[in-house]
Amino acid sequence: MLGKTLQNFLTGKGIPFVSSSKTQADVTNFTELDALCKEIQPTHIFNCAAFTAVDAAETELDLAMKINGEAPGLLGRLAKKYGVRLIHISTDYVFSSTQHTPFKEEDETNPINAYGRSKLEGERSLIRELPTACIVRTSWVYGAGGKNFISSIVGLLQTKETLQVAKDQVGRPTYVNDLAEALWELKDSSGIYHFASSGEASRFEIARQVLSYMKDNGMAVLCKEIVPVSASLFTTPAPRPLYSVLDTSKYEKEYKTPRHWNETLKELF
Repeated sequence: MLGKTLQNFLTGKGIPFVSSSKTQADVTNFTELDALCKEIQPTHIFNCAAFTAVDAAETELDLAMKINGEAPGLLGRLAKKYGVRLIHISTDYVFSSTQHTPFKEEDETNPINAYGRSKLEGERSLIRELPTACIVRTSWVYGAGGKNFISSIVGLLQTKETLQVAKDQVGRPTYVNDLAEALWELKDSSGIYHFASSGEASRFEIARQVLSYMKDNGMAVLCKEIVPVSASLFTTPAPRPLYSVLDTSKYEKEYKTPRHWNETLKELF
């Protein structure tokens, strides 16, 4: 989803780029990456590749660690060899939910699931190879043409009369279009940045807003009631942090305040 959105963004700006599929560029194979980089001679690399199946990472940790943990280090080595800027995407899941104030870039990391551990290892392996890399942590990314929390909610609202949604899982949804623009703005930056749409919300609050926009736009809706419940009611292979709100003040100070998630959600519909 992010890769395709970034393609559209760059096309709209008239910026030449090469977007490689996993069959064209295996991020876990340095030899392949080296040959491709030698051929393309890029100025910047945006790493949109990741193992994003949070639950599957619990049982496929070796693969998740290879893609999320080791590959960023290989890309860092590649970028250092060719003098290329590297922008890497990470996640709010590198944090636990032990605090209830928005997480800053320098706050202690403590992932509570395998996916988060693999992404944190990716940050570390990248920085070891390329201290000048830019790492952008984001959260709850949604947009058109991708499988995400919003698209799942839409499907459930169209097929269930009553829907239970967690009221105690709180984060900052992020519109993929705005994330793509932020990545472009950060293309020559170094260090860790947090980016997410403005405004924190529970998954219940978001689902309620999705229902409202669906009705406003005449979309088919079967659901008659959204019930707020505790996240503990849902059993998943991978635990999720209850609170993973990112503090984006560093990005805001250097660039601008991100749009509110409610505004961008309306735009999506």
